[in-house]
Amino acid sequence: METSDGRPVLLLPMLPVCGRLRTGMRLLVLVILLLIPGAVATTMYTLTRQDQIAFSAAERDGADAVRPMLLAMAVTVGGGTPDLQTIDAQLPALGQGTPQQRLALATALADLITETANTSNLILDPDLDSFYVMDAQVVQVPRVLLAAAAAATKPQGSPQERVAGRAVLAGDLVADAESLTSDLGTAVENTAAEDVGEQLEPVARVAAAAGTLAKTITADLSSETGADPKALTATVEQAVAPLHAVLTDLLDTRIDALRTQRTIVLAVSLGGFLIAGWFAAAAVYKTTHDVRRTVRAVTAIAEGDLTARPLPEGRDELGDIGRALDRARDRLYRQDEELTSAQRAREQQLRAGFLHQRQVEAQFRQRTQTVIDESTGVIAHDMRAITEQVGHVRDAADVIDTSIATTDAATTAVIGQARQAEQVIHSLEQSLRRVAATANLVTGIAGQTRLLALNATIEAARAGELGEGFTVVADEVKQLATNTARSTEQITETIANLERDTAEMARTITTMIEGIASVGDATDSLRAVAADQDTLVGRLSQQMSDTLGRVEDMSTLAERLERRQHERTTAQSTARVSRPGRGAVTVPIVNLSVGGLRCALPDGLSLSPGDTVTLDLEHGARHVTIHAVVANLSPDSREAGLQFLIKDEQTADELTTFVDTVLAAVNLG
Repeated sequence: METSDGRPVLLLPMLPVCGRLRTGMRLLVLVILLLIPGAVATTMYTLTRQDQIAFSAAERDGADAVRPMLLAMAVTVGGGTPDLQTIDAQLPALGQGTPQQRLALATALADLITETANTSNLILDPDLDSFYVMDAQVVQVPRVLLAAAAAATKPQGSPQERVAGRAVLAGDLVADAESLTSDLGTAVENTAAEDVGEQLEPVARVAAAAGTLAKTITADLSSETGADPKALTATVEQAVAPLHAVLTDLLDTRIDALRTQRTIVLAVSLGGFLIAGWFAAAAVYKTTHDVRRTVRAVTAIAEGDLTARPLPEGRDELGDIGRALDRARDRLYRQDEELTSAQRAREQQLRAGFLHQRQVEAQFRQRTQTVIDESTGVIAHDMRAITEQVGHVRDAADVIDTSIATTDAATTAVIGQARQAEQVIHSLEQSLRRVAATANLVTGIAGQTRLLALNATIEAARAGELGEGFTVVADEVKQLATNTARSTEQITETIANLERDTAEMARTITTMIEGIASVGDATDSLRAVAADQDTLVGRLSQQMSDTLGRVEDMSTLAERLERRQHERTTAQSTARVSRPGRGAVTVPIVNLSVGGLRCALPDGLSLSPGDTVTLDLEHGARHVTIHAVVANLSPDSREAGLQFLIKDEQTADELTTFVDTVLAAVNLG
């Protein structure tokens, strides 16, 4: 079963524990957890084998203890004096050695043998060969000796009871002999020792002697004397040593085998533990080392560092990861080089576009300056001609004023001068008409300039990012054309005023000519007219001078247009500057405009003219990301001027809105 996020339900308790451990520690804990059961099992096996060795050692001690008892029992039954000093037990006294006393001592020895066998694990012997050899030594041979001791005693009771008793003894001897023979056969069949049968040959003769004694008893069941067991006991005395030797050899072999097994298992286990610990240490080191290398490489790649670093090189999963990381790093490195090349190409393209834009702007300004210079030259020439004519009018007025004093004598001269003045006025009217025509020409030029500015705006919009700067120039040219049209309207209005004044002067001169007959009466009026004419000519001269000044100012409009820049404002804000392959750095903004900004360079950030950077501008809720080129650096390289690279109209609108927001905030502040 799995949870909704795909984790096995059975592993949920262990997953948090594994999550808190590093990979090397996980392997170490796993190795320890795996070694603990092995150590416990090895310890338990060792303890079990030690118990088995102790069990068999106790059997061997019991066999050693039974041997003197069995010899003493054989000597006792055979009629000799047994050595009981090595037997640490309370036994009946042999006394005078009667058959009954010997039977009692033999019975006590048989019981002691059985008790010793019980307390020394002989009765619980687990192997068939040693078990049946032990059974022959502890059970069957003592039984044969007890039966022989009983047969050596004088029969008691009635003849029938004596016969029955002797028959039972003979049957016990036969049964004991058969059991002894069966034990020997089973022991030989179930042992790996090759000479056990030969070693137990004396014991087989005990069975034969028991059979012979049984036949002796059954031959004369009515005998009133006991049977002689010496032949049997002599055979038993000869069989005790081989029987004990076979049993102890089997026990020693078993003990040696158990010890060998224990040693082998301990050696194998210890060697396995050492190899496992060695391998675990190597696995923990290798895994930790490879994981550390992998983490360092992945961290470096995540931070943008694509330099070659050591990676796992094995054939395991971490080695696969290392090789995959190496391929990924190479691929990222190639992609980074491609991006850098593309960025450089884009920067070159932007620079080329920017230079092309600057060239187009310069050409446009040059053509505009040429048109303005030509127009202002023509207008200034005509205005200077008008000024000269006005000077002539003023000279004529002076002559009239002088002639008034000698009116009577110079009537003819006055009339002539009046005619001359009329001609001059006629010439002035023609000059004014030419000036009006020139003003109309300037008006047409202004209209064409506005049309040219409109076409430039349209072409700049088509150029996209490369035409943004040209759009500003077109707007300024359009403004220049508008100012030119306004100045031309003022000139036209001035000319109209001059035409009206000239017409009025013509009428005045006509009146003067018509009233020359009454010169005396009209002298005062003529002087007043002359004064008015002088004032009018002065005003006309002043207006012409002002107009000429405004026309001459038109020639400097292009220069002012050249020097005009975007409105800049001090911005108490910051921007984040980032370069390809490097992290972003926060810089303080000194001033800001639609075309660019000036910022202070913190320590650690080095820029060069022509570098392309990415700017992240933020003010309140507004955010703009735009590319910029480093236009200039301060002499101490502590400040940099950045020019925005506007790629489309949407970016231009966003930037304009952002700058307007900053300007509004500064104005409110």
